[in-house]
Amino acid sequence: MARTRKCHRCKKRKRLASFVSARGRLCATCRRSSRQRAARAAHDRRVTNTYGLRPGEYDRLLLAQGGVCAICGGQRHYRLDVDHDHTTGLIRGLCCRNCNRVLLARGMRNRPEIGRHAADYLDNPPALRVLGQRWHADRPKEGR
Repeated sequence: MARTRKCHRCKKRKRLASFVSARGRLCATCRRSSRQRAARAAHDRRVTNTYGLRPGEYDRLLLAQGGVCAICGGQRHYRLDVDHDHTTGLIRGLCCRNCNRVLLARGMRNRPEIGRHAADYLDNPPALRVLGQRWHADRPKEGR
């Protein structure tokens, strides 16, 4: 017969294999949910202290954006960054790490004309005008 122990949180008797260690008081399920709640609370505190968002405003903004990055529209498996204007401190939206930390932080840095130039570059690449169609060497030849 398998030995069991009572979890101190959910009060259910579970097999010893359900506990993280031999002396663990919480089953793995309760421990995981406890850690998720703690991480969520820490994120809410940081967002409130750093950006001045009140509890629930991050989630409201994320819902309004459809759960995706405000710039590229990509869905991510991690929390989106809170993007803000470094000059005024104004919160602009939620962006993925790539858009916020690379595109905005290094490239545009509160300069919208760079974003417009980037969009123009992608819409009308100069190499296409000057050289005509050229492809990267790794591109399959049948698709050319």
